Amino acid sequence: MTETLPRFWQAFLEAPMHRVQKLSILALLAMCALDGIDLFAITFAAPVIAQEMEIGAAAIGAVLSAALAGMALGSLFLSPLADIYGRRNLLVLSLLLMICGTMWTALSGSLYGLIGSRLLTGLGVGTMAAVINPLAAEFSNAKRRDLSVALVNLGLPAGAILSGLLAAWMIPALGWRSLFLVASGLGIVMLLIVLFWLPESIVGILTRGGPAAQARLNALLRRCGQPETAPAEPIAPLAQRRSIRLLLARAELPHTLVVTAIFFLFSLSLYYIQSWIPSLITGAGYSVSQAALTATMMSVSGVAGGAVFAALVPRLGLKQVVIGAITLTGLAIASFGVVPTELPLLVALSIVVGASTIGGMVNLYAILSRSFPATARASGIGFAIGVGRFGSALGPLLGGFLFSAGYERGAVSIIMAMPALAAAALLMIRKQRDFA
Repeated sequence: MTETLPRFWQAFLEAPMHRVQKLSILALLAMCALDGIDLFAITFAAPVIAQEMEIGAAAIGAVLSAALAGMALGSLFLSPLADIYGRRNLLVLSLLLMICGTMWTALSGSLYGLIGSRLLTGLGVGTMAAVINPLAAEFSNAKRRDLSVALVNLGLPAGAILSGLLAAWMIPALGWRSLFLVASGLGIVMLLIVLFWLPESIVGILTRGGPAAQARLNALLRRCGQPETAPAEPIAPLAQRRSIRLLLARAELPHTLVVTAIFFLFSLSLYYIQSWIPSLITGAGYSVSQAALTATMMSVSGVAGGAVFAALVPRLGLKQVVIGAITLTGLAIASFGVVPTELPLLVALSIVVGASTIGGMVNLYAILSRSFPATARASGIGFAIGVGRFGSALGPLLGGFLFSAGYERGAVSIIMAMPALAAAALLMIRKQRDFA
């Protein structure tokens, strides 16, 4: 969505990226990796927790789902505050929620404590996911914006891999609680970086306005090697306090709904296949260790594939890359149901799934960052992510329902590939200017 920008802002977008901007993108990538650690640590700790606390599979399911519910709530209801009070303030809030949540998890001695702590952690993760994407777009220049957003979001699968490595070493040696204490410690490090180093973005400064906004704006421009703007009257707040209402106005509503539907549909297919690949491997007669190794290879290929797809954006265009990655995801999911159950073939398909799903998702975040006006960017991304979380929860659930209803692997795989292909079709019919 095109906007008329002040001259200094346009100059910022056209200038080469300064070291401060690059380091800010790197810091956001580290925070996204922290999201991955906080989210996936519980999946590795769950079997030990179940044994120690003597709770069943249903209770563990509630613990695992609590974080997803918290993420949806944080994305939907807390992220719009970034369009009112600034991105950096919401980043601080999200880190505080995550630190308190992971610390509470480490100290929990009951099922309800675990559920509450994971809900709190999810609130922080959901809020952060909706804030770091606008920040990545706003710290970058126009040329590198899509690449910056995509690279930042590669932190999530990288954090998941790191979480698995830490869990493999720490849980047997130090107990499951140590994993969450480390996550809390990393969160404190990130909080200190935000408080004492990370700048606010131009949009965040203009969002809050006030007497000090001009001085803060010039300080940011100096740090980024840009000339200061001329002294002016106190900057009035840029954001509208009902930014969600702006997105749901008659002129914006169709685009908001289509972009949200694309994110929802792709999330549905993505989380189905990511959740069910280990079971599909073991269901084909292979061991749990072989299934775990395949899932790990899928995560690693996701990081590599995400980087490759992001690198293709300047050459092929953002929309074309995302359509290609989402379509490849749908075809790979459908192929899981029709190929022979030979392990090398299933592993190869898992690698394709990892590369295409993460490659599609990290660049879909770049689509989201382009889809909403700056004054409602955090609200729009938060709305799309929040609704998408319901797709992420529905995907594994719908797959389980279909298997329980007696559908075979082939039929389930084809059915669950349809949402991804529908998302690609919706994106294909949108005009290029909708993502300018």
